[in-house]
Amino acid sequence: MYTLEQLRMFVAAAECGSFSAAARKLSKAQSVVSQGIINLEIDFGQELFDRSSRSPTLTTQGKVLLEHAQGVLTQHQRMETVMHSLAKGEEVKLVLAVDEALMTPKFNQVLHQFSEQFQATNLEFLSAASPDVPNLVHSGQADLGLMFSQMPMPELVDATFIGHLPFVAVAAPGHPLTKIDDAITLEQLRPHRQLLIKGVGGDSLAHIEPLSPNVWWCNNLYAMRDMAANGFGWCYLPKHLIDYAYYTDNIEEISLAIDHQTWMAPVDKLMRPNANPGPALSWLSHALNGILAAAN
Repeated sequence: MYTLEQLRMFVAAAECGSFSAAARKLSKAQSVVSQGIINLEIDFGQELFDRSSRSPTLTTQGKVLLEHAQGVLTQHQRMETVMHSLAKGEEVKLVLAVDEALMTPKFNQVLHQFSEQFQATNLEFLSAASPDVPNLVHSGQADLGLMFSQMPMPELVDATFIGHLPFVAVAAPGHPLTKIDDAITLEQLRPHRQLLIKGVGGDSLAHIEPLSPNVWWCNNLYAMRDMAANGFGWCYLPKHLIDYAYYTDNIEEISLAIDHQTWMAPVDKLMRPNANPGPALSWLSHALNGILAAAN
């Protein structure tokens, strides 16, 4: 039966182009590498290298088996990494409840770092409107939540303020509000449909109140962005959601008289009060504290 060490010799010889180079790479004698590959050929019942020329070249069968050998070694390395992580007490799985508008580029950078550092921990994402996040964390459906702050925050979760995210008022090009040159007054806003966020539990986003009697509700900001771009109404959106190329041509910022400066929405990170986080959750919780640093 072939061994992992024989597979390493086979892969090294194929990648290095010679048995001697493979021996140097593996810090072994060339005779050991040559014999190891011969034994592997016996186990496989296939000739892996054509040795008729000065440098051995892969046979057709060798090329096919090389891909499988590389896959076996990759899987073995993955298993070693996972076993090491589990031995350190790292969690097998974490569930995050996140208002999808908070999945900013810096949030994604944190996830890339997490995936490199905690390869044994799987992540599950629950996309939720901010008003629904506290219940997902409190009920145990999520280990950690990210949401736009609401007051009062339920006492059954621990909330930590992590920064602000800028919001701007927007409407589609051609919307009557975009034709107003001066700052738009409440009287000018009221005749026009407003788009607002409401969670499945019926709670709305605390920091944005209805300013018009005509309201259409959405349960996520991405859907609301598309509705605004299609001219169904005006709304407040996180600024980074309209910075994509398509939306820079299909959404315009509008100036409201009630907004004396850019509105900065506070953002909270939620965990259960009795949580006993393992290494992965502790690292992730700490790393997420910095995703909005540039907006503060």
